[in-house]
Amino acid sequence: MTLTTAGVVLVILCSIVEGVAQVFFKKSALVPRRKALWVGAGVALFVVQALAYTGALQFVEVSTAFPIGSIGFVIVAILSRRMLGEPVTAMRWIGIVLIISGVSLLATNT
Repeated sequence: MTLTTAGVVLVILCSIVEGVAQVFFKKSALVPRRKALWVGAGVALFVVQALAYTGALQFVEVSTAFPIGSIGFVIVAILSRRMLGEPVTAMRWIGIVLIISGVSLLATNT
């Protein structure tokens, strides 16, 4: 595995962590009794994500890493459907397919 490939994988992992953090923040709005717990977990994940993303930028250009980070939108849609029961419309699924296609093109071109 090249360093660039490792950087791309790290950016994707950062996007997953960021997506989970976003869902935790939403959960904090829905569960008032444990709000501090969900917010704290979300903030902690954002700190981890920021540190890992900074490390990934050592191996990948920002102009490549930033668009790949849009995979976070896909993660949020999937997790919000599974964990929060939010609907994902057909139009959103089309958007998810387009995002995954674009990220795949970027990731294979690095």
